[in-house]
Amino acid sequence: MAKVNRSLNEVLKQVPADYYHRGVKSNLLQRYWHQKKWRILKEFMGKTSGSLLDIGCADGTTTAQIQKLHHGLKITAIDYYQKAIKYAKATNQGINFLVADAHKLPFKNRSFDTVTAIEVLEHLDNPEKSLLEIYRVLKNKGQLIVIQDTDSLLFKLVWWFWTKWKGSVWNGSHINCYSPKKLIRLIKQTGFKVKQSKYTNFKMEIFIKAQKT
Repeated sequence: MAKVNRSLNEVLKQVPADYYHRGVKSNLLQRYWHQKKWRILKEFMGKTSGSLLDIGCADGTTTAQIQKLHHGLKITAIDYYQKAIKYAKATNQGINFLVADAHKLPFKNRSFDTVTAIEVLEHLDNPEKSLLEIYRVLKNKGQLIVIQDTDSLLFKLVWWFWTKWKGSVWNGSHINCYSPKKLIRLIKQTGFKVKQSKYTNFKMEIFIKAQKT
């Protein structure tokens, strides 16, 4: 596996394995954020079929929503955090959960019809390398869906307060939180054609749908 930023490794040591599962159930703000994300994700995915790779799946909470909303998908989900993958395997059925590095995907060329990278690129040492890997494992004309926090002033303010409160375990985890323009430019530079983009939550988050050309 490619080396992951040491600071992120340190962050993961303090993150509960069931962080998202627990948060969506017990925290009103997290429930609102994620449920809205899932609604727009369903819209962006449309009538997705075939095989899907979910990168940065954490404890599998959002991956399970994808499975629920899109029956028949053959889903593989990866994360670098071993404890979260162990939890995901124990609490979800019908999804192939694996420990893997987004910088070096352990799959053959043209393996998947769809790849999702949901709130993950901003946590990576080298998002460009990960996008090139995604391009490699996508089938011809396959689709990529990226969801990322933005670098807006409002998001920075909210994130600062969040990491001082319920989200303190994520302090220091935003390694490369690109502006939406820079992110879209990077996606294009790695070979994709951007088909659709949409802001949500007062422009604190952006959804991008792209296609392998």
